[in-house]
Amino acid sequence: MSNKLKLMNTISQGIYIIGTKMKDTYNFMTAAWITQVSFSPCKIAVSVDKSRYSADLIKKQGIFSVSVLTKGQEDVAKVCGFQSGKDVNKSERVNYELNKEGLPVIRNCAAQMTCKVIKTFDAGDHFLFVAEIENGEVGQEEPLVYVSSDYFG
Repeated sequence: MSNKLKLMNTISQGIYIIGTKMKDTYNFMTAAWITQVSFSPCKIAVSVDKSRYSADLIKKQGIFSVSVLTKGQEDVAKVCGFQSGKDVNKSERVNYELNKEGLPVIRNCAAQMTCKVIKTFDAGDHFLFVAEIENGEVGQEEPLVYVSSDYFG
């Protein structure tokens, strides 16, 4: 691993599940590259690899959910992160529910929110989606912190 990648791995991040919907099917993607960008209005930025199925769904739908995982939900992160939704129906492998907008969110997470894409940027091998938080709920559990060696030995 290059020194630059080692440096990037020291940046603290949470672990999130991005939920998308296409007609009657749902998809989940694990993400660590999410950050706040504005308080008024409340906006976040999400970085998604251009080759990912979720990137296509977000671009087509313009809306997605974010579930903030809690300690103890590491297996959910692995299920949603190591296989493509093009090949596997992840909704059969995780405990989820639909929020008010009909988007899938992980049950018992630290928080869940619905986000509407405001702008998309080309960020190299990723798309950067800037999205406004439309609504959501905060749970009682403590958010899970991402440490790459927990997932990639």
